Amino acid sequence: MRRIKLVMGKPFPSYVEMSIVDVTEGNERRRVGITADYSEVDIKPLIKQGYSLEEAVQSYDKWLKKTLRRYLLDECEIISGHEEFLNIVRESITKYFDR
Repeated sequence: MRRIKLVMGKPFPSYVEMSIVDVTEGNERRRVGITADYSEVDIKPLIKQGYSLEEAVQSYDKWLKKTLRRYLLDECEIISGHEEFLNIVRESITKYFDR
């Protein structure tokens, strides 16, 4: 199982970029960069399906874990940056649920 940390870039209103850093063997090694998009266009389908704010945030959590597994070809333990990612998504999409 890989041990990774997520290093967030500057969050923008509709997306955040992050680096995936592998720390499994004690050394930090940047593996890949990914972008999470959360613009209104990305959130509308979730709202139409009846998702609550927390369900939408959880769907991003599932997306992240699925994406990491696909890129790393292994199960992974996120040792840092996970809560930061979820908070960025939550803060950015709240406005779409407060309408």
